[in-house]
Amino acid sequence: MSKLGDKIRKARRLELGAIGFGAMAARPQTPSMLLIVHGPASDMRVPGDLAGQGVDAVLLSLSNPQAEMSQVARWAKEAGDVPCGAQVTAASGRTVADLKEAGADFLAFDAEATSAEALLETEMGYVLALSGEPTDSFLRAMDALTLEGLWLYDWQGPLTVRRLMELRRLLLLSRTPLFVPARPDIGPAELECLRDAGVVAIAVNGAEASTWQRLSDLRQAIDGLPPRARRREERPEAVLPLGRELTPQAEEEEEEEFPPE
Repeated sequence: MSKLGDKIRKARRLELGAIGFGAMAARPQTPSMLLIVHGPASDMRVPGDLAGQGVDAVLLSLSNPQAEMSQVARWAKEAGDVPCGAQVTAASGRTVADLKEAGADFLAFDAEATSAEALLETEMGYVLALSGEPTDSFLRAMDALTLEGLWLYDWQGPLTVRRLMELRRLLLLSRTPLFVPARPDIGPAELECLRDAGVVAIAVNGAEASTWQRLSDLRQAIDGLPPRARRREERPEAVLPLGRELTPQAEEEEEEEFPPE
């Protein structure tokens, strides 16, 4: 499992505790949305302590993967525990092997130009870079792929009800969490609307100097979001205490399993 995938699973998990007859175990609160910094590898400079600035992942755009692999290695080293990924238009198995060796945690790829063999590396996380308006059948076919998310790199506001319905359609048909680009000054209300529509990560442009100056406020806005509303499909199941106690009816059924001769 990629480090990015692990963060996504924690962000999507409902922190409501199990419903049962015993005491609920307290769980530490986990932010329900991730903060990603994205941009061309050649135009961004490593700012230092990424984790300390609240960054959950870095996504580098590569126009020439082989020539820019050293920059990926530099970012991956400086990022430390923060997952570092690369967006490549046409990726092959060799591209993935080189990215893995450079320390990349995940790959954002284009389905049309990427070789099928590029998705065979089980230790790499995969994000499908998606544009336009995909058909329902295309979205449903994604269920056969092991994806960490859909990167809607050309998604734009304004944040209307129609736009949120479009995001929800992508989520329901693909069954894959969404990443969307966002302004660094996006407000808490917009963040909450995006998250409840299926967006698990927002990505801000790291090539703009003002982005890094606003990361702290953006991180606070994300961390301050209220818990996700529980939908019907997310109802937790009742958890019985450890140990199995049979009801009288079940005991009778077990006794009748081996009738006396």
